[in-house]
Amino acid sequence: MLQLVPMEFFLRCIPESILLIFVSYLFTDKKVSKKAYFISSMLFAIISYLVRKLPIHFGVHTIIIILIYIMVNVLINKIPIDKAISSVLSGVIVLLICEWINLFILNDYLKVNIQVMEDNPMMRTLYMMPSLILFVCFISLLYLWLKIKKRNKDVFN
Repeated sequence: MLQLVPMEFFLRCIPESILLIFVSYLFTDKKVSKKAYFISSMLFAIISYLVRKLPIHFGVHTIIIILIYIMVNVLINKIPIDKAISSVLSGVIVLLICEWINLFILNDYLKVNIQVMEDNPMMRTLYMMPSLILFVCFISLLYLWLKIKKRNKDVFN
């Protein structure tokens, strides 16, 4: 079971949920409904936080959260299930890559003891913030690229 502190909900779960729901909108090219976006982001943040607190083996919570993420996108954001699955998997893979890059830098270059970091939830939250920032940068670049691509498509048509 993961040790989670309430600060992690505010500094990690909420921003991560907002970004992941936004990724679903980006990948499906669906217009953002502010009400559905807010509700789905907050609901997903609360549920993912609670799932992470369950006494289950590490990794199982990821599968449960992915299934919930798909259901939230289908039921609240009205994204077709095939697009929801592909956007969810794409978003989660990008997030995992960002976290891997962060852990690689922390462990191999900065020589941070990962076990000490994992045992202290406050340290884990602070050390994992760069991966969230990297995720924000990637999503921002993706948003700009898709916007430019759409604008160019409109110009040429």
